[in-house]
Amino acid sequence: MLIIIGELLNSSRRPVEEAFLQRDEGYLVELAMEQERAGCSYLDLNASTLLNRESEILTWIIPVLQNRTSLPISIDSASPAALESGLRVHRGRALLNSLPGKQRELEEIIPLICDYRPQVIVSCLDDTGFPETPDQLVSLAGKILNRLFSQTPLSKDDIFLDLLARPLAVRPEAGRLFLESLLLVRKEFPGIKTLAGLSNISYGLPRRRVVNLTFLSNLIGHGLDAVIADPLHPDFQATVVVSEFLNNRPGAREKFLAWARSGQKED
Repeated sequence: MLIIIGELLNSSRRPVEEAFLQRDEGYLVELAMEQERAGCSYLDLNASTLLNRESEILTWIIPVLQNRTSLPISIDSASPAALESGLRVHRGRALLNSLPGKQRELEEIIPLICDYRPQVIVSCLDDTGFPETPDQLVSLAGKILNRLFSQTPLSKDDIFLDLLARPLAVRPEAGRLFLESLLLVRKEFPGIKTLAGLSNISYGLPRRRVVNLTFLSNLIGHGLDAVIADPLHPDFQATVVVSEFLNNRPGAREKFLAWARSGQKED
């Protein structure tokens, strides 16, 4: 079954940023619980727009969320200091989002992985930028994974590989390249979970939610393991359930029948 990482606890969304600044536990906990009820396995948590208050906010809100939900937190930050602040207060194994292939970040984040042993999202990006072809992406992913496995105690089961969907508005071939990369990564790195940040593909386009859900169906058909997405969109669950059923994923038939009998109206 597709692993869903709920994306809504992100300070780039104005109501969430205001809730962070006002320390509105009620709003943030309810948003977390709604995503848990929607079937998420992790809650992505990003407070990066708060800049010098990012670490403070993560240190406050992670225990609050863990007291009210059963889901591990995906601590989403480009700041090693903020990542460490979140990892330090997280109970159990967190999900670190993310480890890119940039030299400075590798040197700063790998020691955190050794100290706290989170699961890790690896971003296929290095100091030269984004890979331009599926072969380049696989080469870069291999370098990052080799370093990660040689310098940390993590195993394949601990890793999500983010192939970094790029906006169609900027690169019209981005969807095709992602799907080709996904197939190649699954062949070259069996046992490593693949991941997509769903909303990236539609950035700058109209009708973003339609684009996102259509892309999601294609991703499931190509074997994607995990997605960072808005699980509360009314058509999200239907897209996941039907796409998994169409692709004969294990358990998908039973999941589809349960969904179909749960009061969903016919179109």
